[in-house]
Amino acid sequence: MSQQERSTTSTIVTMVLVLVGLLALVALFAVLRDKVTDAFNVKPPPPPVVPQLKPVELKKPEPVVMNVPTPVVDEDLVALIELLDEPTAVPNEAVLTFDTAEALRKFLASAASLGLRVISSLDAIHGVRVGFGDAETLNRYLKSQKGRPDSPNVEPHFWLTTPQLPKPAKDNQGGSAAVGSEFLTAINAVGDRSAWGKGVTVAVLDTGVAQHPTFGEGRLTHIDLVQDGKTPHSHGTSVASLIAGEDDQVPGVSPAADILDIRVANDQGLSVNMVLAQGIVEAVDRGADVINISLGGYDDSVLLRRAIEYAAKKQVIVVAAAGNDSYDRLAFPAAIERVISVGSVDRNSKQAYFSNSGAGLDISAPGVGLPVAWETQMKAITSGTSGSAGVVTGAVAALLSRGVSPADIVRVLSNSARATGAPRNQVGAGVLWIRN
Repeated sequence: MSQQERSTTSTIVTMVLVLVGLLALVALFAVLRDKVTDAFNVKPPPPPVVPQLKPVELKKPEPVVMNVPTPVVDEDLVALIELLDEPTAVPNEAVLTFDTAEALRKFLASAASLGLRVISSLDAIHGVRVGFGDAETLNRYLKSQKGRPDSPNVEPHFWLTTPQLPKPAKDNQGGSAAVGSEFLTAINAVGDRSAWGKGVTVAVLDTGVAQHPTFGEGRLTHIDLVQDGKTPHSHGTSVASLIAGEDDQVPGVSPAADILDIRVANDQGLSVNMVLAQGIVEAVDRGADVINISLGGYDDSVLLRRAIEYAAKKQVIVVAAAGNDSYDRLAFPAAIERVISVGSVDRNSKQAYFSNSGAGLDISAPGVGLPVAWETQMKAITSGTSGSAGVVTGAVAALLSRGVSPADIVRVLSNSARATGAPRNQVGAGVLWIRN
């Protein structure tokens, strides 16, 4: 091959190679172009398909039952609180009465360990006055005794008071005419009374009896169960003078009787059941023949009933005022069966405007405008069933000094009473009348 042919062939090969290279570049460019175009023309993804939800009916949810424990109510405690929560009761105190002395002794021995405070006890009638911080303390003891034969009776410790005069009421006879110094004539306590009551001891359970001249010398014995250091209030002095006064200005029915003054009420005329019960037992144990109680309240009491029964078993007569509230019920202890209950009448034998009525009223006596001893030297005019009770007590002392037996006293008083025509619940058997 000539030089020229070789040159031509070389040129052709070079051109072919160049052409192939150009074609390769064109192809590469095309590929790159498509990729760049795809990169700048990305289509967004299709939107998600949201499923179609059907409406659902909502139902009211069922209530959730909580298993909360029910509080336990101590019915015994509730009943005890209700029993003791009386407006006329001493707060945080109670009176327990036992059937036997042994049961009382056991309680007294354990009271302190039970959280109970023994204020006073009365062995003769198996009674005890207790104090406590809260009712739960007392309730624990009572629950421990429940069902046992020696379990005690429990009652509130009630206040008592000497009767006060209310305003005139219209639900009784309304008698208001003063009797005055003629009260002795009104009951036929006439003639020589110097021996009336001789040998008889009358216990006056009241606010205390002062050493008034109407009692003479050596006829008064004093016992103070209140022990507050105060001077006796004249209420007790006035009642005692109607029983046994010997002064013509302030006379009593039985001037020869001895007076056992047992102070059970303070200078405000206030007392409580336990102190009165102690007074009754003290009077019996010291030989009293008759007991006058010119104070009271309207709450029944096992303790007081036992004290009255204690007196009755020893044949000691108890006389008590019916009350000055013109109620149709008697005050206690006058309302207790073995007590001679006394109402008041005026000068015209009409039921006094203040005098209580009620089933069980035994008898009435003058009680309006009575002359009485007051303080240590004075005299006064008073009204009330307290004075009427004193007049009847004086009559009882007179009958006993004549030899009438205690068992016959009520019968004699009833049979000799002067009828007034008023219903028995207003004046009892009638107005006191002493047969000579």
